[in-house]
Amino acid sequence: MPPWSPAPTFTIDFDRPWEDRYDSIQGPVLDHARDLLAAIRQECPPAAVHLAPMVNLRTGGRFAAEVKAAAKHAGIEWEWLMLANVSYDLAMSQLGCSTAVLASPEGPVVARNMDWWPEYKLAAASCLLHVTKGGRVNFSIAGWPGAIGVATGLSARGFALVLNAVWSDEGVSKAGYPVLLFLRKVLEDAAGFDQAVDMLTHEKLAAAALLTVAGLSNDQRVVIERTPSKALLRRPAGDEPLLTTNHYRLLRASTQPGEGVRKYFDPTCSRYDALKSLTAPLPTGRTPTTESLLEILSHPAVMQPITAQQMVIRPSQASLELFVPRRLLAGGEENVASSP
Repeated sequence: MPPWSPAPTFTIDFDRPWEDRYDSIQGPVLDHARDLLAAIRQECPPAAVHLAPMVNLRTGGRFAAEVKAAAKHAGIEWEWLMLANVSYDLAMSQLGCSTAVLASPEGPVVARNMDWWPEYKLAAASCLLHVTKGGRVNFSIAGWPGAIGVATGLSARGFALVLNAVWSDEGVSKAGYPVLLFLRKVLEDAAGFDQAVDMLTHEKLAAAALLTVAGLSNDQRVVIERTPSKALLRRPAGDEPLLTTNHYRLLRASTQPGEGVRKYFDPTCSRYDALKSLTAPLPTGRTPTTESLLEILSHPAVMQPITAQQMVIRPSQASLELFVPRRLLAGGEENVASSP
């Protein structure tokens, strides 16, 4: 039995009224999502609830109706669900992530670990969400019930987006767009790879981020190294793997992260070196299998104690596969809901 388990899949029909859009999400995964939100809420001071209207203001109310509909379906307050969807800007010290984008005969293939706290609760709540319009998939999110923002997503217009955390001495910008919600906006609005890169390069963000974009051809692979106000683009040489963990390779911080977060944001990151070593033998003339990529992601030198999700994305095939480490599912398969 492999050490990973496929996550359930749900479809959200955006042609339905708001109050009905989330009816397809049922079963244990919904209970696990409530547990996840409760854990996030416990880490926030009660006064944090007042940030939700500020998020609405900064995003022009774009996500208000959606958050309220999802919150009603889950039976929770919409303000706390909104805060969960800006959690990246508030809690980067508890995040990691490892990403590799490989060249292949079918175009870029993305292999990605998401290291996110609380890992047990996130793994149990994880699901693949396909958002449809006009009977066709518009975009897909590797997330959980209530995930409006995006850390890993695939657009039907031929590009994938991946977020890796990074530390910047610019800190958090109150005037910036919340990162997870902006990635969702790009996933919905960008016409293709080039426009996605342009949007991610020029928007003022609330927090620093490493943003990987992969398109349909092998020359459409880039990491956008972001602070709230600055951006530099990093591309691979030829068909070399494009790798990202949690440090800048072009931008440089003038100060170092504190001791509590340095294990993830250290520029000498051992996970980056491990990814480089493990992906180097893969032949560029052959398309890597999902199993071979999951084996790399599950290698002890790459996988972290807080690795909660593992993904393989093939933009040219319109394919996003989501798995969770089996060790985080206390009851094994019975903790993974089946889609209806």
